[in-house]
Amino acid sequence: MEFLHACIDEICTCNGPTFQKYSNVDWTKNMFDEVRNFFLTFLQKTNCLYIEEEKMPLEYHELPEHVREIILICLRIRRSQLTDALLYKYSCRHLPTLLNFDWRLKYIMGSSKMATLKEPLLQLDLILQEKETREIFEIELNKDELESFINTIESIAI
Repeated sequence: MEFLHACIDEICTCNGPTFQKYSNVDWTKNMFDEVRNFFLTFLQKTNCLYIEEEKMPLEYHELPEHVREIILICLRIRRSQLTDALLYKYSCRHLPTLLNFDWRLKYIMGSSKMATLKEPLLQLDLILQEKETREIFEIELNKDELESFINTIESIAI
């Protein structure tokens, strides 16, 4: 069960299982890699998330009964984390995805407009990734624009 949880950790971008950690198991490095790759591939199939035997991938039904029980237990425990990780990986492959952001507060002391005299501006850098490319979008927002931006983001937040 610990090995399966370690495989799920790897899918969720944490440290996965290592051969050294499981060296007490009687297997070779090649066998370890095969089993690890099998479970990494298996657990990334979306029909595993249903946690119903009828909807499980074909490989599941070829496993021994005790292994299938352990898989179901792990999936019940880690389903939400696995779902989040798979959705994140999917969105990174197909849609622009916000990775991070940075912000700076500027205080404008003067400009050609009297209305912008001593006005604070927020400079917001959004770091997006689409497929293999990363882009930084720089946005400057005054107080009203920032409030509108926050309201919009809050309305679409899940």
